[in-house]
Order: sequence, then structure tokens, then C-alpha cells
Amino acid sequence: MALIPVFKPGTHTAVDGRKITFTLENCIDLAESYDPSLSEAPAVIGHPKLTAPAYAWAKSFEVKDGLVYAKLDQINPEFAEAYNAGSYKKRSLSIYLPDSPGNPKPGHYYARHIGFLGAAAPAIKGLPDASFAESEGEQGAAEFSMADEEFDENLISILSNLRDLLIEKAGIACADLFLPQWRLESLRAISDRKQKEKEKMPHTFNASFAEQQAAIDAKNAELAKREQALLEKEQTNKRAEFAAFADELVKSGKLLPTHKTTVVEVFMSLGSEPISFAEGDATVNSSPSDLIKKVLSERPAFMDFAEKSGADKGTKDGDAKQDPKVIADLAKKYQQEQADKGITVSISQAVEHVTKAKKQ
Repeated sequence: MALIPVFKPGTHTAVDGRKITFTLENCIDLAESYDPSLSEAPAVIGHPKLTAPAYAWAKSFEVKDGLVYAKLDQINPEFAEAYNAGSYKKRSLSIYLPDSPGNPKPGHYYARHIGFLGAAAPAIKGLPDASFAESEGEQGAAEFSMADEEFDENLISILSNLRDLLIEKAGIACADLFLPQWRLESLRAISDRKQKEKEKMPHTFNASFAEQQAAIDAKNAELAKREQALLEKEQTNKRAEFAAFADELVKSGKLLPTHKTTVVEVFMSLGSEPISFAEGDATVNSSPSDLIKKVLSERPAFMDFAEKSGADKGTKDGDAKQDPKVIADLAKKYQQEQADKGITVSISQAVEHVTKAKKQ
């Protein structure tokens, strides 16, 4: 568990020009309104929108000595090592304003996430460096950053120029009093040391996280592949089941062979969500496929497609009468003849017509 400062009262300016004033009471409201069971603020790198990993979680916030502190838990060890080495020491608190869309507690200030930054210019004075990182429109959540003290070459150059001006205007004694040369050299040494630390650490740190991300991506790809294989196997089994059912319908004379493929594809397209309805005094609750199976199984046979023995067949004419393909072809021909006359005949009516004609 770690306790780190993330914010302070004051008037802070956003990059879009908004100036937002936070009183001590506002900061206390921010800390007291936080409820991790309602919405837990993650510690992240930068200010990601949705999918970035969390490297720690805020368990609570508290105000002491005029600063807002976050108590972090479940801290990623590699992230903690990189933070302690100075790679991500700037902190940026993203805050829902009382009227921000999506605020878990409307009417209160609420912590959204804590962003850890690499190199960012400090903006909020009086803290270990602070800057306004990002906002989302007039009512969006505001993000404020804090960092440990650091001096870059721009600041050192400004101070050096100021010392030269003091020497020119008031003499070297005055310059040594307000901006001694040893102070500038000390700041330059600090800047050089920080730069060397940055050059050493991020490569190892980023490589480590890249390896972790690659491993996660590989695992996700493997899981997706396994899920796809299971889905394909399930579809194959379902198709075999429906095809076997359709074969039984054909054998029992309840389905024409030419309709088998159609029936199987209809079954494959059905959903699995049960259907409930009243049937007399009873309530039926069954899947669409089971309901259609029941209807097809209970329909009367209109033709006997079962294989016949030699005694049953007798003559070649008898064979033709029982041949499903011959009957189907004759039925289609009769359908077409009636259609040419403007008469619509169903396939079952056509089959009945040709089988009666054969018997006569």
C-alpha cells in the first residue's frame, strides 16, 4: 500500500483555457465522495480512454497538510520499480466535476483515474510540479498532474540569462546574492543526472511491458482459435443431427428427398432461445428446433420411401411406381404443366396426383 500526493487546492488552468478553482472544501469533498465499490480509480500510464491496463488501484483518498493523497493498492511490481527509478514520477489526477457526464456521484467531485506521466511540463506551482493534462469539453472530467521537482535546460538557460542581466545592471555581488553561479551549476548537474536516468530506464521498462503485451496478445489469439474450433465442431455436430432427422422423415414418407437440404438449412438458422406459449391449459416452453421437429414428426406420411424387397417390387413398372426420384420428377412436371395453365399446385398435391395416376 502506497500513499502519494496527487492534487492540491488552487486555481488551475486547462490547456483549452478553462480556469477551475478548487477550494480545500472541494478537495475534502473529492476525498470523502470516493467509493471504490461504486467506481474504482485505476493508476494508468498517461491519460488513456478505455483499454489501457491498470498498474494499481486507488483504495481511498485523503486530505492532509493541504494536499490530496491517494492510497494505492495492488501495485504492479515492475511499474513500482520504474516509478521509483524516475521513469514515471509525474502524477496526473483526472477529476469528474460535479456536472461532468458519467460522474458516479453527480453533484460531487470524484476521482476518475491517476495518470503517471514521463516528461510533462509542470504547471501548478507549490507542488512537486503540476500541470493540467487534458479535458473533455465544457463539462468534461478535468485532469491535473503533479510531479517531483525537476529542472530542464530551458529553465536553467532562463536563470543564466537573468544572472547575466543582474551582473550588467547591479554588479556581480548582487548576482551572487540572488543567483549564485554554484546554484546554476548544481541545477545543471541535477538536469544531466535526470536525463541519464531517463535514457537508461525507459528502454528496459518499455521492453518488459512490450513482452508482457505480446504474451497477452498471443494468449488471446490462442483462446480465440480454440473458441472458433469449438464453435465449428458444435456446428458440424448440429448439422449431422439435423441431417439424420431429415433422413428419417424421408424414409417415413413425411418429407420429399428434394426438400431435405432446405429443412437442414432452416434448422441451422434457428436460434436457441426457448419459445413459450399457451396451448390449451398447458404452457409450452421449448426451443424452435424441437418445436419444428415435433410438427414434422407428427405430420402424416404422403409417400412410402422405404426400401422394398424384391417380392414387393415385382415388375419394372412396380419399381417405377416406388422410385422416389421418378415420382418427384413426375410431380414437378405436373406442377409446371398446371402452372402453364395458370393453376397453382403444391408439391404434395402434385405427388398425390401422380401416385394416383400410377395406380390407375
